[in-house]
Amino acid sequence: MTVAIDQGPRVTAFVSDVLNGTVARIDINIGDSGAMLLGSSHIIASGYAHRTDPAALVVGPTGLAYDAPHDVLYVASTGDNAVFAVSGALALTHDGGMGRLIYQDNTHLHGPLALALAPNGDLVTANGDAVNPPDPQHSSEIVEFTPGGTFIAQMQVDPAAGAAFGLAFGLSSSGQSQFAAVNDSTNTATVWTLRPSSGN
Repeated sequence: MTVAIDQGPRVTAFVSDVLNGTVARIDINIGDSGAMLLGSSHIIASGYAHRTDPAALVVGPTGLAYDAPHDVLYVASTGDNAVFAVSGALALTHDGGMGRLIYQDNTHLHGPLALALAPNGDLVTANGDAVNPPDPQHSSEIVEFTPGGTFIAQMQVDPAAGAAFGLAFGLSSSGQSQFAAVNDSTNTATVWTLRPSSGN
């Protein structure tokens, strides 16, 4: 799930369902009497590969990252071993299918799970290794690529397969950009403070 808009009492969130290969936009109004699901909520994307898996339990659309300035929801579909872009996600009133394929790379993608939008506008995903298993030298990697589909970099979280899990970008208490990645093999999270961009 990713929260797109938090406007006080009204919150919009995107939620993926690995059991049926869909993504929903959920509009909620939070008041004194609790939360109320609004009628503007819709399934906005579908058709993603989904299945049970002996190693991963369930494989389907998992990672979601929302680019608010461009109103694009990015979907990491583990089963499709690809990332898709759903344009106009905040206002869609119908199922737009899978969206536009933006990144499919069997060299670097191995079942993308978590997905995050980096401060520089690139996308970063954690490979769960349940699909298109990598060679042992490239297990549990985090992969960075542009929204246009250009590979940028990769980094291994752990040599054990299936260890790369969650990831997120945020700010430290002093306002510096940070990146966090979860190692599911050791049940730890590592946080890196990012250097300011030099413009290169």
